[in-house]
Amino acid sequence: MNYYDVKDFDNFSQIIDYCAQTYQNEPAFIQKKNGETVQLTYSEFRKNIMSAGDFLKKSDLGDKNTAVCGENSINWCTAYMACAVYTNAVVPVDKELPGNEILNILKRAKVRLLFCSTKVYRKIKDEAIEDLQIILLDDKELHPDFIDFSKVILTNALDTELPQKDKDALSVILFTSGTTGKSKAVALSQYNICSDINSIMRIVKISRGEKIMSILPLHHTYECTITFICCLSKGVTICFASGLTKLYREIKEYAPHELIVVPLILEAFYKKMKPLFRLPIVPKKQILEAMGGNLKLLVCGAAPVNSEILSSFGKLGIAAIQGYGLTECSPIAICNNDITPVYDSIGKPIPSADVKLIDCDENGVGEFCVRGPMVMLGYMNDDGTIIKSTDDDGFFHTGDLGTIDGNGYCRITGRLKNVIIAANGKNVFPEELEMQLTENKKIDEALVYEGKNDFGETAVCAKIVTEADRDTIAKIIKKINEKNVSYKAIKSFEICKELPKNASHKIIRHK
Repeated sequence: MNYYDVKDFDNFSQIIDYCAQTYQNEPAFIQKKNGETVQLTYSEFRKNIMSAGDFLKKSDLGDKNTAVCGENSINWCTAYMACAVYTNAVVPVDKELPGNEILNILKRAKVRLLFCSTKVYRKIKDEAIEDLQIILLDDKELHPDFIDFSKVILTNALDTELPQKDKDALSVILFTSGTTGKSKAVALSQYNICSDINSIMRIVKISRGEKIMSILPLHHTYECTITFICCLSKGVTICFASGLTKLYREIKEYAPHELIVVPLILEAFYKKMKPLFRLPIVPKKQILEAMGGNLKLLVCGAAPVNSEILSSFGKLGIAAIQGYGLTECSPIAICNNDITPVYDSIGKPIPSADVKLIDCDENGVGEFCVRGPMVMLGYMNDDGTIIKSTDDDGFFHTGDLGTIDGNGYCRITGRLKNVIIAANGKNVFPEELEMQLTENKKIDEALVYEGKNDFGETAVCAKIVTEADRDTIAKIIKKINEKNVSYKAIKSFEICKELPKNASHKIIRHK
């Protein structure tokens, strides 16, 4: 295909400088704060980053790690950029974690300063880390020793130029899940993230003056790289959602041109408007107006999504695409383009990525391996050393299973560690069965897992979120079992009110 022409960046400082010079007084952010709508221009954003950076320099934190933990906001973005540019590395932390787990991350990453919200501070205040400096992002004076964020960005920066980090310099540390000893600390450079942005912008077009809503948590690399840094680099205004309960109202108000979502949110949009999609003549204008009237791009990632949903939005003239990635890949490695998306595929490798399958079975299902500049520096040990994460050929082994067809389109079938090995030695992919279950409108969510039958043998089991009765669900499962080979049959199920999810609205699996 023909790629879009884009300006490439090597680091965050280049993005910040380019934006301040090119977009100047155009709004970079819009946020509701204390009942009022607040805007920040691109030039003001650069100034605030430099002011916060001057504070960090004067605090002698240049060679230390710093962290950001709080609700999505202009201040969060400012703190993140200042920490990434002016200190050794920034550590974005999930605000939804319990206080002890937040502290565990800070200790493991040897964080010396934390930008956090009042809600986060209240979680950790009783077990504070020695010598940890705290700055409140929401400017509430809870402690006389605290410096609130508004004072930090009022600092008069003496320098006129932003520091430029080397391509291979550590800049972002991300903890992939939880904070137990088993969680992994992913070490990324600014170049890892920028190279990912450079590639994505070659296959997906966003334009200056457009608006995007920030819905997902910014600590997650999917939201941070795409909605924040990527859109910022193109002159798009980032509008912060106040929460899922106000989402539909704010979509109409902000009228975004792009939305970056996970399947749970996209499915909620679809279900809300499903009666309109089912009409003999779909009222395109009515559906588009319900989404604000300007929507032209929907990007869905982080988990499998029903291709029917993407196709339905695609028929409205919206580029509805899905992609694939991991934190270790900054995060996008494979993605559909916005001109000819294939709805049942995660797309093709992005321009700078090499992708291959290894250890393929008789059906062509193998493990995806990725090579390219977006692949992380490595996993970081608690002592700060970074361990190589690629094989001798430079490929990162993702642990995700799938296929690549003759046209180069990739499809995910499951996660290596989630695969259920049936009694006959065959592989059962839970994600495949979950998709079949949720295709039925009576089933809201499903989790397929490895259980045991009455004889202690491996059995495929499911947890179902539904308002239907047990007999109805049993009939649905019976029909699914009849379509599949016998070793994939769901042997037992339980009905649940909800399934546990993380901050990115992904279902948490329990083996």
